[in-house]
Amino acid sequence: MGGDQKLGAELGLLALVLITGLILASPAVLLLALPIVVHVIFGMVLLKQGRDLSARRSLSSHRIHEGDSVDVELVVQKHGEGLDLALVTEDVALAEQRIEGPVSLAERVSDDQSLLLSYTARPHRGYFPLEQVSICVRDLLGFVTWEGNLPCRSPLWVLPRYEVIGRVGLFPHRTLSVPGTAGSRRGGVGVQFFATRPYIPGDDLRRLNWKALARRHQTVVNLYEEERAAEVTVVLDGRDRVYQGMGGRELFDQAVRACAALCDSVIRDGHRTGLLLYGERLEWIFSGGGRVQWERLLQGLAKAQLGFSEAFADLGNLPARLFPGGSSIIVVSPFAPGDEQALGMLRARGYDVLALVPAVSLLGKAEQTPEGLARRFLALERELMLQIIMSAGVRLAAWDPDCPLRPLVKAAWGRRM
Repeated sequence: MGGDQKLGAELGLLALVLITGLILASPAVLLLALPIVVHVIFGMVLLKQGRDLSARRSLSSHRIHEGDSVDVELVVQKHGEGLDLALVTEDVALAEQRIEGPVSLAERVSDDQSLLLSYTARPHRGYFPLEQVSICVRDLLGFVTWEGNLPCRSPLWVLPRYEVIGRVGLFPHRTLSVPGTAGSRRGGVGVQFFATRPYIPGDDLRRLNWKALARRHQTVVNLYEEERAAEVTVVLDGRDRVYQGMGGRELFDQAVRACAALCDSVIRDGHRTGLLLYGERLEWIFSGGGRVQWERLLQGLAKAQLGFSEAFADLGNLPARLFPGGSSIIVVSPFAPGDEQALGMLRARGYDVLALVPAVSLLGKAEQTPEGLARRFLALERELMLQIIMSAGVRLAAWDPDCPLRPLVKAAWGRRM
């Protein structure tokens, strides 16, 4: 109970005892209020002293990647008279992940003195708002205690660490009217040969097809496929049921890192990139480009968590109407039976669908045991599901998180469907 709440409860108890003593006209009952009065007076003194405290937290960095450490320095300053005993405790979310140094400190505070708490932490991926610090003030005899929180906002982002995979082959049915790296299926300025057409006065002579002129005596020019930017949406599957038996939270963290690598690759190619977190709820980061959008995507992935919702238990509830027509959709998920229908519907609607399947082998060594046979049946069912997904025209890549992602993506997605 906080200091204000505790003082309010004691004042209510004191009023109740006094009213009861006056109604009963009993001096014995009125005497019971004496220790409460003393306790309230001490509590008011400590409450005033607690409000004279201020806290300041400094971090070595407010933006780190998972696996990195951050140095935290917390200073609690007392303005005015000292305190008999003050107990300072750091935010629990970060204190549980410290690797060196104390996360709580109890000392007697002199007039205008400050308490210093310094430690090093290596937090997991996520967002830590670090909005306050817990403080507990006691008198020397421990007769009364005041507890409260001091505002001390120091947000910390722990972003996923990802692999740089280079260019991803995207061949969407619709492109934007700005330069990019995706083939637009139309002639223009580019490097990939597209077609030829008869020469028109004014055409660049450097584009003349000299072989056709020499063999057929026809004056034609070469056309190259124009490269433009595309709309790309990366979908991260956060349904906890699809990760059960496949590695759980550890595999989901690998999926988050793969999403970060894909977003980095796509946005470096100049495409407008968006992110959809599909799990306990929908979390949408609308498409955009540039460094600001890249930071939004990283922060969205940093906060991604597993969850369950009846409304989003099936991948068929993806809000396909929000995806721009003819755009590219990259789905990162281990998938579950029934998801192949949802991917097939997206492909049938004209989207360029790419699927990255982070998975571990379901086959055990002891295949003759009941458990081994069950794992084999699950592996065969999963293999059939992936074959159905690929037969629908989805460019699929099955990725072992222990292997590099770059060569797999280039081999599986580096061709036009």
